[in-house]
Amino acid sequence: MNSSRKNFLAVGAALAALTPLLEAPSRAEASTLVAFSKRMPALQFDLASFESTLGATATHRHLFASKLVDDGDVFFAISNTMAAYASLGTAFTAVYPVAVLYHVGIALAFNDDIWNEILIPLAAKLPSWIRTNLPAVLKPGSGNPWLHSAAGSRPDDLDSIDALLAKTRLQMFVCNNALYGYAVALSGLIDESRATIYNRLCQGLVPRATIVPAGVWAVHAVQERGFTLLQTSL
Repeated sequence: MNSSRKNFLAVGAALAALTPLLEAPSRAEASTLVAFSKRMPALQFDLASFESTLGATATHRHLFASKLVDDGDVFFAISNTMAAYASLGTAFTAVYPVAVLYHVGIALAFNDDIWNEILIPLAAKLPSWIRTNLPAVLKPGSGNPWLHSAAGSRPDDLDSIDALLAKTRLQMFVCNNALYGYAVALSGLIDESRATIYNRLCQGLVPRATIVPAGVWAVHAVQERGFTLLQTSL
């Protein structure tokens, strides 16, 4: 393994959030990214709370991981899984779905304010690694496209994040390194410091979305606690 690749691994998922092609940076680039992360607000991650959340009793424990937006496929997979359990007569309380969102996929966890105030108005100016993962058409003021149920949905439909939150035990883990990456990408488009943008994004997550040090770490950590894995995007 060459030295550039080792430097790439040293900064881990932060690079996935900052480069669309996931290419290994030079030593100088890696040093710059490490220095940048040190200047950002430190994540106050509660490992005990993380352990407690994942330790909740459940007969069926499933992890769904996504690095891309992919038209909300990660939530579609969760909905299909829950529907299958329902068809077998299994109560939703016996099923524990967890989603890990990283790289550009963390956009799925932003609330309507972040979409309406940042992602939608700035869509045409966003870096390609973000823009190409968002819907082709974004209507001003429409918010997160996957957050709310469609008009005419039946009460038992699980067609949105809101519906999954209301009817299942869904928990979401959001990559902190990817949040840093978004803050960097947006800093040239918003007249705010990177730290301010980062804090704004952290405060703009949907309910039951918890920030973790790195999405790739969480994928492993959740599996180690007895969850099966479905990777919905590669």
